[in-house]
Amino acid sequence: MDSYNRGSHSVYKLTYHIIFVTKYRKKVITDEIGDFMKNHAAYLCGRMDCTLISAETDEDHMHLLVSMPPDVAPVRLINSLKTQLSKEVRATYASHVERYLWKDAFWSASYFCATTGSVSMETVRSYIESQRTSEHKRKYTKSGKYKRAIHPSTD
Repeated sequence: MDSYNRGSHSVYKLTYHIIFVTKYRKKVITDEIGDFMKNHAAYLCGRMDCTLISAETDEDHMHLLVSMPPDVAPVRLINSLKTQLSKEVRATYASHVERYLWKDAFWSASYFCATTGSVSMETVRSYIESQRTSEHKRKYTKSGKYKRAIHPSTD
């Protein structure tokens, strides 16, 4: 029972793997911005009584492994993190971000969130921490399946 968290009326172990993707999958996240976001995400999680176990970024997305108490809805934490990280990154790195994104957009409207019960914590942690490595780069190639068909002119 040592790995469980204790609240005033509960004992729990709720961990979530969360992924945010930049708007249009723009490669706007540098190593410096990624480190800034990880530190700020840990601070924001702490303010909501959550614990950031692990986090890593790549050029166009961010992975987080978060432990939350049962009274915090994952969507509440996710919305707070996306909003606050976007504001802080845009304020701190405005000139860099504006080269890739416009208006107030930073993250895509969507996100990924899964409980980690189906795999070991170490598996999820090592996956997240391998994000910046060259062997982890995206393993698919564009097939051209959705290319626009060119129709001959009917002149």
